[in-house]
Amino acid sequence: MIAKFRKLQETWFAKTILILTGLSFVSLFGVAGYMGSVGKNRPVIKVNNDELLQGEALGQLDTEIQTARKLFGDGFEITDAVRASMLQEIVQRNLNKMIIRNIAKENNISISDELVRKIIYSQPEFRGNDGKFDINRLRQVLSMSGSSEQQYIDSIKMDVIRQNVVNTAVENLNIPSVMLKYMAQINNQKRIFKYISIDTKNLPIDRKISEEEIQQYYQDFNLNFMAPETRDLSFIYLSNNDISNQMTISDEEAEAYYAENKDNFTTPETRHVLQMVFDDELLAQSALRDIQSGHDFYQVAQKQAKQEKEVTDLGYIAKDMLLENLAEPVFSLAKGQVSSPIATDMGWHIVKVVDIKAGSKTDKNKAIAQIKEQLKKEKMYDESYNLIAQIEDKIGAGEDLDAIADMLKAKIYTVKNLQEDGTADSVDQAQKNIISQPDFIDMAFSYNSGEISQVVELEDGIALLRVDTIHDSHPKDIALVRPEIIKMWEANERTAIAQEIINDVQHDLEEGDSIDNIAKRFNLKLNITAPLLRTQNFADLNEANMKDLFLEKSGTARIFNIDGKQIIALTDKIINTPVAVSSNDTVIRQTRLDLAQEYANRILSDFSSDYDVRIKYKLLGLAD
Repeated sequence: MIAKFRKLQETWFAKTILILTGLSFVSLFGVAGYMGSVGKNRPVIKVNNDELLQGEALGQLDTEIQTARKLFGDGFEITDAVRASMLQEIVQRNLNKMIIRNIAKENNISISDELVRKIIYSQPEFRGNDGKFDINRLRQVLSMSGSSEQQYIDSIKMDVIRQNVVNTAVENLNIPSVMLKYMAQINNQKRIFKYISIDTKNLPIDRKISEEEIQQYYQDFNLNFMAPETRDLSFIYLSNNDISNQMTISDEEAEAYYAENKDNFTTPETRHVLQMVFDDELLAQSALRDIQSGHDFYQVAQKQAKQEKEVTDLGYIAKDMLLENLAEPVFSLAKGQVSSPIATDMGWHIVKVVDIKAGSKTDKNKAIAQIKEQLKKEKMYDESYNLIAQIEDKIGAGEDLDAIADMLKAKIYTVKNLQEDGTADSVDQAQKNIISQPDFIDMAFSYNSGEISQVVELEDGIALLRVDTIHDSHPKDIALVRPEIIKMWEANERTAIAQEIINDVQHDLEEGDSIDNIAKRFNLKLNITAPLLRTQNFADLNEANMKDLFLEKSGTARIFNIDGKQIIALTDKIINTPVAVSSNDTVIRQTRLDLAQEYANRILSDFSSDYDVRIKYKLLGLAD
């Protein structure tokens, strides 16, 4: 990616991109950052003139799904409820960011490149073994999280602005003592709940769907029963390894690299060193006499030099890691030997060599072979760029796919009935990994029948294709979708039956009937919980559901829909326990956190009232 981006920088297009992106890793570190493109689609969130497009939101959803599958495995099921929850979180997160961006713009708040650089440099997870910032560590972390370099920079800016505009305003809240007592009582209050559960998916249906209803469903929901457009393709794919294997590195080039980088193929001798340091030579001599008398080095260092073990033990170090005056004396000691006091600008040093690891040198022939492979990888992107230019010249000259394959000495693969979700008929795993990539799919559905595409860069190689046949979208035969229609009808029937039961239960509760009698009358199991705190739960209710229940009076029912199950629950008994609140009680911290979050949300909400905020939930598959 970096080498390709450097090539692109030579073009007017890349220069325009770099200007438009503003702060990038070019300005921060002298290397190229992430460059992406967003398709033309409709905005789903709009705050004044700031927009989030449908494709961006769905792209974020895809990233979160992929991250979840990495964490939980391919067996992680993305249900409609999970997907809706993820989308709602994405909407809220982006809305907050857009509000903060507008706040920053309105108040002329800007974050300097230097501040962003300092924040990135300060992160311990981005440091190498030498303790210094390592950009490769940064990229590894970002790759694992599915974020680009530019996205990470933008998130830092947002965090700094939010900290100054929102978080600072709610820090160090004073909590009145009367509120602490009240909050402690609330947090320690227990409740016993009674509830009934209606599993919509398992409700019996006392009739079958009629033929007329099947026909009606087929007409009313015809968009659900459309066979998608598919395409038959022929394509060429060259992996980075394929490109690298076609390259040759001369012996002269490898020899020159070896001559300039000999140190990279030599492992220096290292020594396990203990050291104690004194301001005064006499103190150092006294410590040396104690060691020579048989006292433990660590104990003498602790007693006379006031050093803990972690400071005394330097571990295994190379010669060039020591102060100049120390290097030669330390590396002239034998294993187990203790030095006389050595003077440096830091003081007087007593040093002991605990162990010695000999250095080593890679055989030159082996080093040359390694260098050739390394140079191939370094030049592979340049070679890829050159190949792309050659291929596009051939396409421009009217060459067909077969001629291009001959030039590349590459195989032509075929795929039948590729859909926009990346699935196709009878493809092996290797082909699946290629054709399911978004850039390949976009290319496949951007050309007409008989056309050859431009070259596209994929995750691990390059590809171009020819569209052989386009199979237009069309209604599926009713006989094929009959099982889907029956399944849809049954789901709707069960939902209607469940809603009817819920309506009856609600009516009876409002009329003063007990949940015990209602459960018996409707042949529903009555469940009774143990005494629960508001931080606990039952029947898969979440934290927000439990908070809602704890806000209700005893006997007042609430209804929750949990993955197709309807839970009707009410408080049967309230148990209040006296609580003594001290100044160190955890309730203080928790109350402060809760209030700070609430105040922060209120501040953002107040700011948003000044802006034109529009959210199109339907474009994301969520109800308005």
